[in-house]
Amino acid sequence: MHHLIIGEGQIGRALIDLALTDGDTVTVLRRTAVEPSSGIRRVSGDVLDHAALTDALAQADAVHACFHAPYDARLWARELPIRERAVLDAAAERGIPVVFPESLYGFQGEAINLAEGAAPTPRDAKGEVREALLAQRRAAPARTLSLVASDLLGPTAIGTGAAVVCGMLLERISAGSRAIVMGDPSVPHSLTFIPDLAAAMLHAARHAERLAPSGDAVLHAPSAPARTQSELIVAASGLLGQRVRTPWTIPRLALKALSGVSTLARELHGIADLWYRPCELRPGILTMDEGLAPTSWEEALLLTAQHAAGRRVNGTAEHHPAV
Repeated sequence: MHHLIIGEGQIGRALIDLALTDGDTVTVLRRTAVEPSSGIRRVSGDVLDHAALTDALAQADAVHACFHAPYDARLWARELPIRERAVLDAAAERGIPVVFPESLYGFQGEAINLAEGAAPTPRDAKGEVREALLAQRRAAPARTLSLVASDLLGPTAIGTGAAVVCGMLLERISAGSRAIVMGDPSVPHSLTFIPDLAAAMLHAARHAERLAPSGDAVLHAPSAPARTQSELIVAASGLLGQRVRTPWTIPRLALKALSGVSTLARELHGIADLWYRPCELRPGILTMDEGLAPTSWEEALLLTAQHAAGRRVNGTAEHHPAV
């Protein structure tokens, strides 16, 4: 199978590695050019560049839409719907499915115990954008599969600044610094291991007609049972050879107070319920019926922590932005 992967951030890179390991072939479409890689066909350009998108789609049997926009709901509303629509229209012309990674933002109201198939319950502007994107996919002529994941954990998230747990906990602990916790460290919070999400997206692409018989499906990515950030700090400190230190915690009132002057604080305050209350992503059909069991919390943490430590030992501090 030939996969078009749009975007080469933390999810896109995991998809590329796994697809090639499985013996599939890959085209990558990204806005910025990079050095050629063995076994990967690369196309430079934006999804709004019709010629670039058409070129990238030339061999594709499925599309994985992993592109995003800066962390600002206003930019999401301006940039994401038009870009997704361009991909959906182009995929529909070729009769191939589009697979999307999806967040919990549109389901924040039910995130304490989110069951697959729940209706969107956004609680902020970002969640409203996600709900609108889900509606656009549902109405599109292309077959679509949206895989809902919680906050991400995994080697490809290290150094990106795009995953809360990796950036604020694991990387700081690895550096011998005190972790920073957004939310209540004592409440359980689901994490999705990026390789598990990548495997689920590839599975969805390979079985799109069966998994989305009506043309659209919203499925839960395999995710281990929720654990607390306090447990994660203790476990990560042991794995990284660091003493357990009490983390710095960000009070919810501080996010609210700073929302008027800081875009980041405003956006984090908007999704605060995901971190200051329990957040549990329940297993769906990919786990229960399709047999895609999640990597254990312990193993996922070990592999991610080892990568964080390896980067420090090797002095590799490069940044890998999602594109």
